[in-house]
Amino acid sequence: MAYKNIKEGADARSSILTGIKRAAKYVAPTLGPVGMTAIIECPGLDPIEADDGVTILKHLEFENRYEQLGLQKIRKAALRTSTEGGDGTASTATLTGALADAAYKALSGDSTRSDEVRSRIKEGLKETLAILSKMKRDVTKEDVVRIATVSSLDSEVAKIISDIISEIGPTGIITVEKGSQLGYTKEVVKGARFDKGLISEYFMNDREKGVCVLDNPYIALVDRKISIGAQIKSIMDAIATTGNKSILFIADDVDGIALASLIQSSKNVTIVQQDGKQATGTYEVACVRNPFTASPSRDFLKDMSALTGATVISEEAGMKLSEAGLSLLGQAEKVIITKDDTTIIGCAETPALKERILKIEADIKASTSEYSTLMLKERLSSLKGGIGVVRVGAYTDTEFASKKLKFDNAIRAAQGALQEGMLPGGGSAILAASFKVSEPIFKEALTAPFFQMCQNAGIKTPQTPDTELGMGYDFKTKKIVNMFEAGIIDSYKVTRLVLESASAIAMDVAGYEVAITHSEEEKNG
Repeated sequence: MAYKNIKEGADARSSILTGIKRAAKYVAPTLGPVGMTAIIECPGLDPIEADDGVTILKHLEFENRYEQLGLQKIRKAALRTSTEGGDGTASTATLTGALADAAYKALSGDSTRSDEVRSRIKEGLKETLAILSKMKRDVTKEDVVRIATVSSLDSEVAKIISDIISEIGPTGIITVEKGSQLGYTKEVVKGARFDKGLISEYFMNDREKGVCVLDNPYIALVDRKISIGAQIKSIMDAIATTGNKSILFIADDVDGIALASLIQSSKNVTIVQQDGKQATGTYEVACVRNPFTASPSRDFLKDMSALTGATVISEEAGMKLSEAGLSLLGQAEKVIITKDDTTIIGCAETPALKERILKIEADIKASTSEYSTLMLKERLSSLKGGIGVVRVGAYTDTEFASKKLKFDNAIRAAQGALQEGMLPGGGSAILAASFKVSEPIFKEALTAPFFQMCQNAGIKTPQTPDTELGMGYDFKTKKIVNMFEAGIIDSYKVTRLVLESASAIAMDVAGYEVAITHSEEEKNG
């Protein structure tokens, strides 16, 4: 018989909190400009050296199942900060441990106070963000370099990111690819991103990252649903003769036998044939839906046609998908598709693209509708704007993954700062907020990142800097300086995400009354 282990009330919360605090303890030494690194064993591969919280948390595993629940909660908080902000994962772990501990103490073992404590955390978060919003400043190009340097701890990485952002803007798309030579190179290429992802997860060829990456793919644009296998046979046979069996279908939808056939053709899928033998597909395939309907969907296909060189395969124009060949397909240097969006990189600067841009510009001038003008400007931005591509050369895949993470984090941190502003860094901003916030749960917890950075820097009895004047510690020199003048700055967006992520976990902990884990007998079957 299988059994489950169950804990209740304060005992349940305490066990989960232990896991959160234990995980935060292992991440805390990496916090700040003089933080240390962790080395992580990867069986069969080179060990990973990590100085960011989310990588360490991903590789942690606790034997105690209740502590493992706490680890999973703090991992979720750090991952959200990393995904949306690109930095602040060690700060998130440290602050989550402190806030969850403060919330646990505020309950005083009385579960009936759960709603009250959760409400206090919400109000404390709101008050803290209001205080910080008054402290933030706009970002200059020099600040972008500084923020990217803080995030990546690499001035060369920061300079490359700053140069690309200057060219494509704060909301531009930047991707990081593996280079063919050591070092870093960058360029801005034609491309676009739209908000529709993979129709089926079976098209993913990198499941760990949850993406499908197509190199030099053909692109088919179809103005209706594809359901029958015979509709795609001609195209699949045509690209097979080229030796480049990589293709992206953009259509109203792809389902039925057509979808099943394409999934089976994808090389990352192994199927069992009627004779019982396994067969592996030989194509790289992805299918995404047109993100629009009605007239906007036709405009979108025409835009993609101009960008990729593909001809829209339309039955209204007397064309049959089942008879389509290579001449109707477009191409790109690379396509990256997640479950949520599609990024097309490296398209040719063709006369058709220039004509399309001129037409949309004329339509904007002629438009009398505010909504239509906005939509046209978005389309124009997609066609005119470039995509920044950073190529990173490395000796091993492990080294590339580590460098790519640095770039990805610094890109998100820099773009986030440009979008929402900057704060004095080194933990001084939320330290300043701790002096002003009225909620006791936040007063002590907000000091945790600052004092952890002091500990990492070997400052045993830190002075309290005059945060009203934007003063704080330069942890490299161990001196109190004006943080803005010294260029020690943080992105407001990242700081906001750190606070929001940590507060969300603290509220969760305050609400737990029962914790259920699997027994060893049940796990081992």
